[in-house]
Amino acid sequence: MISLQENDYGFFQVFPTPSQAELEEYYSKRYYQAPTVATYSKHYNEEELRLTKIAAEVADIVVKNNSLNSEPTLFDIGCGEGFFMSFLEQLGWSVFGTDYSEAGIQAQNPHLFSKVTYGNAELDLNQRILEGQKFKLVNLGNILEHVTDPISFIRTIKQLIDKDGVLRIVVPNDTSEFQGLLKSLGKSKDEWYCAPDHLSYFNFKSLINFVTKEGFSVIDSFGDFPIEMFLMNDFSNYYNIKESGPQAHLARVKIMNFVRDQGLDVYLEWSKALAKTKLSRSCIIYCKIS
Repeated sequence: MISLQENDYGFFQVFPTPSQAELEEYYSKRYYQAPTVATYSKHYNEEELRLTKIAAEVADIVVKNNSLNSEPTLFDIGCGEGFFMSFLEQLGWSVFGTDYSEAGIQAQNPHLFSKVTYGNAELDLNQRILEGQKFKLVNLGNILEHVTDPISFIRTIKQLIDKDGVLRIVVPNDTSEFQGLLKSLGKSKDEWYCAPDHLSYFNFKSLINFVTKEGFSVIDSFGDFPIEMFLMNDFSNYYNIKESGPQAHLARVKIMNFVRDQGLDVYLEWSKALAKTKLSRSCIIYCKIS
């Protein structure tokens, strides 16, 4: 029987854990290809793509504010469709990535195809380490919750970060206090739990505790639009009213773009406030090796 168990770092993990071979088979066939996967799409409108552009703008300013004035290089682990890579490349970065499947890149950013390696990410990471490759920014965008052993994985990643480089981590803000409040009010029933897609579950506290214990210091924390607020209203609760889900997503996109329109400095302050209150759908942190 599958269960969630809290570990010494404070985040929760699925037990028993699927094997790496099982996961590779699962992801290579499911993501970017299976029509039932709602996170990805064959087409994105301009407003949706702008959210990834904003993420790249934030990464660009955070890294440049915390690193020496040298060539910015990105290694995007689990780069998916390549939008984050593409927007940073437009900002003058040298970009590289790795992913299990080539389907996402081929569909959305084929010009990046030669800059991405495909297949077993572990083999690719180890090869880059052997070659002594280092990057100014290593990106784990919604990746850490999927790996079988986040502890070993983060220790491997550490070897790819430049001496003044930055690690960016984005994970769903699950097992959060707000989710606990929603459950206590009968507004949700742990619908965020989705094994085997997600094998580990973090919130801001447990994620920061994890990276700190592994020798990193957090330099910035950001949040994004707390879409789970819609669950508080019975008429917009997208768990109970499935057809309200697309409208909740549309509202999220428009509101985040609206905040960015007030200026990047305003957007940064807003995102930091969401992280501080822990009222955010995602945990977004930037950290450096201590």
